[in-house]
Amino acid sequence: MTTHTSRPAIRMSNITRTFPGVVANSSVNLSVAAGSFHAVIGENGAGKSTLLNILFGKYQPDSGTIEIDGDDVTGKLHQPADSIRRGVGLVSQHYSLIPALSILDNLMLGSKSTTPVLSPRAATARAKSLLGDLGIAGIDLRSRAGALSIAAQQKVEIVKALYRDARILLLDEPTAALAPQEADALFQLLAKLKSRGTTIVFVTHKLREVMENSDTVTVLRNGKNAGDFITGATNTDELLAAMLGSRGTLQGTVDSIPVQSENPVPILELQSLCVQNARGVQVVRDIDLLVKRGEIVGIAGVDGSGQNELAEAIVGTLRAASGRILMAGSQMTMQSVAERMRRGIAYIPADRHRSAIVPSFNIAETYLLGHETDRNWGGGAVINWTTAHKRAGEMLQKYDVRGSSRGSVVRLGSLSGGNQQKVIAARALESAPQIIVACQPTRGLDVAATKFIHDALRKAAHEGLGVLLFSLDLDEIFEMSDRIAVMYNGAIAGVLARGEATVARVGLLMTGGMA
Repeated sequence: MTTHTSRPAIRMSNITRTFPGVVANSSVNLSVAAGSFHAVIGENGAGKSTLLNILFGKYQPDSGTIEIDGDDVTGKLHQPADSIRRGVGLVSQHYSLIPALSILDNLMLGSKSTTPVLSPRAATARAKSLLGDLGIAGIDLRSRAGALSIAAQQKVEIVKALYRDARILLLDEPTAALAPQEADALFQLLAKLKSRGTTIVFVTHKLREVMENSDTVTVLRNGKNAGDFITGATNTDELLAAMLGSRGTLQGTVDSIPVQSENPVPILELQSLCVQNARGVQVVRDIDLLVKRGEIVGIAGVDGSGQNELAEAIVGTLRAASGRILMAGSQMTMQSVAERMRRGIAYIPADRHRSAIVPSFNIAETYLLGHETDRNWGGGAVINWTTAHKRAGEMLQKYDVRGSSRGSVVRLGSLSGGNQQKVIAARALESAPQIIVACQPTRGLDVAATKFIHDALRKAAHEGLGVLLFSLDLDEIFEMSDRIAVMYNGAIAGVLARGEATVARVGLLMTGGMA
């Protein structure tokens, strides 16, 4: 097995980058040895993604120097193409594949060619060679990228970077939407790449992944360096202390509240529910499920098992093909999204960029979305912006949204992904709901923010709300749920009480290995 050398593949010195109202990086230093697996961790808004985007040429630093493989490239990375030519590839939280194009076309886009005309035959041969070499099976190069699962898209993004001869691979929250088996497969792939000399820079919030896979760790806090560690010589407590600073230990703003699950009153009932996707294919089959008041029901399953479509059918963004949806015993199968919200359904979507925010909106405008007619939120025939900004400002404090020195007038797109997620969660939790449909609510959140959201959901259940938690993170499902419903191939393969659920049993249900 190849071991990493002491020669730095990356050296970033005194990197500073500001956005309007936000200092993302302040004199940050990063040194990564060639052929190593280097983790970059920190709370939401610590500047991790900004640092990767500077190295990939998406952003230019206000000051500082950058070296790649010993070459000074300061001022030369004007766009991603400049970094790609120097052997740097990026797999971001939000994949850049063009959905309507085939996988092969996506691989060929932007790649260099030694001939004036691109050759699909040569490209196919090279792509198949890469897939085979990496042990990636089941990907048809002719299929549309938009038809792939999240896990498959991620593999294609890595292959795309390698297709462009990347020697340095940057990964930003790569396991945020992966099931445990898919995350394990990813780390096996990354270990294979590392053994062949690829340098890996890995941004994550999951300390277990850091301890199990990295060689070295850089901690960022509030846009500054907070420590560099050799993984084998540190532990999670030391890393947490560096991440959280003077707070020392992990604390949430909402007090921890035990889940209350004995209230038998039903709030949501699904009866023989079937859902079709936009192509008319049945993706949810004969779902029978009950959510009681004061209960958290977790929905587990590998990505693409119908969880997203089930959630969308409940909130009304996707119509049910057949079956019934009842809320507090009253039919609402054919009601609009607005009417379901009025009756008390709150929604935290899995994909915040597609379904929850407008990046160009400021924080107050984002917080008001869905409540434009509610005077208590500042809505009505004429928007009361004083009320809207006051309420949004209170939310920023209550939910510890960071990176906004100018308060609620800051554009949401300038915040980190985790802080964007906090705004979305706050909007749902503060809407006086009867039931919360939460899809991947802690995706991209750091450990402190994850605890905060978990406590907020527990508090909601304790106060008598129903919570339907869709998550690809089995740790989250086990920690939060009173009951666990496991989906496989569009149907519920089994429902287990928390006391009888084990990782082995749930894993078998997730993969169709247990009736």
